[in-house]
Amino acid sequence: MTKLVLPLTLVLAFLVAGPVLSHDFWLIPSAFRVAPGDDLVIDGQTSSEFPTSVSAVTPDRVASARVITSRAERHIEHLQVIGNSLRLSDRPSQVGQALVEVMIRPRSIPESPESFRRYLELEGAPEALERYEREGLLPTDSITRRYAKYAKTVMEVGEGGPRSFNKVVGHPLEFVPLIDPARVGTGERLRLRMLFLGTPLASARGHVSVAESATANGAYDEATFETDANGEFSIEVTGSGLWNVRALHIVPAPAQSGADWDVHWATLVWWTGP
Repeated sequence: MTKLVLPLTLVLAFLVAGPVLSHDFWLIPSAFRVAPGDDLVIDGQTSSEFPTSVSAVTPDRVASARVITSRAERHIEHLQVIGNSLRLSDRPSQVGQALVEVMIRPRSIPESPESFRRYLELEGAPEALERYEREGLLPTDSITRRYAKYAKTVMEVGEGGPRSFNKVVGHPLEFVPLIDPARVGTGERLRLRMLFLGTPLASARGHVSVAESATANGAYDEATFETDANGEFSIEVTGSGLWNVRALHIVPAPAQSGADWDVHWATLVWWTGP
């Protein structure tokens, strides 16, 4: 069976406009369709320039890495650093759709009130800055900011088979497609739900973008979204390519947690087209 392979020029050429200091974490399969028993290779990419990577998450920071199907789940055992990427390797055997998830352990950073405000501004969270300022919650003393990252991607093993796109994997912040991304064509809309701690997250903002072709000289279609009261939003699929949605959610940390603020990053990547 022919693999649906991402062109190298696509991986290298396209950049997503975003805050200078943002460092999303994406899962980028080398192929979005593999035959049962073939090698599945996925790179964990960390940067502000989708889908490239400026630094590699080390295996010791991975809290969870799984291949999830409609009937079972399996932990990914083979993790290593290759250049600026975290390389995940597996060999799925069951025909059907597979959902791959990775959760990165939290890290804490001490910072000043001024630094935290600047962080909110540069990371594209002005609504959080405005809301917390209005509620009098912004810090006046030094704080500890804790951040964690969660990534998912959807791919195919063989042809057809059971679907797993709408599985909830349990990330604190998570995108869940409500329609199979593999069955949404150009000109149609894909509907998704955003969950925080398992509950639909209303009025949350994020970004969606797609690399349109391997020869578009860095051109991207990019838009923002805002979830409705049910935590749902929809995007128009404007063409084939490597799609992603991404968001961060900033909240006061729980009492006695050792941190003052928690920053949750989430991404979902899929391929649309032939």
